[in-house]
Amino acid sequence: MDRPVKFMVAFSSPKRSLPVVSVAARHALANDAELVLLRVLPDAEKVGVIAQLIASDRPQEKAQQQLDLVTARLKEKGVKASGVLRVGEVGPGIIKVAEELAVTLIFIGTLNLHQHPRFYGARDPIVHYLVDNCGISLCLVRADDPCALPPIIEVSANED
Repeated sequence: MDRPVKFMVAFSSPKRSLPVVSVAARHALANDAELVLLRVLPDAEKVGVIAQLIASDRPQEKAQQQLDLVTARLKEKGVKASGVLRVGEVGPGIIKVAEELAVTLIFIGTLNLHQHPRFYGARDPIVHYLVDNCGISLCLVRADDPCALPPIIEVSANED
């Protein structure tokens, strides 16, 4: 028996992740796949003393609101979408959740390429980590792709 197709987006915020979410949503619709938006927040206790001192539940609440907003908008477009919020190391967290959920393909945004193009931007440590360590196929989505289709959902500046 074939397992269902499940895609995942490494999600950061509605505005920054919109190109990635749009590409993934179109693929999910075309393949009758489930789409999981994953947001991994760094653990304040592991980031440093200052982060521990100023840590609150606010980042988690905001991240959950953003996930809920985008998944609701995707569902309105017919996408089988859900959101997952985790706290921990971002790169390993993405891989761990993808493995737990038996994800088929991970969509991740990458920074715009520089004057001297490479396969992916040198300033994308999460992308580097995933390329080097993830056994699940990756789809890198460039934010500045001139051939990109219009966003599948709308997100206003005050929702980001």
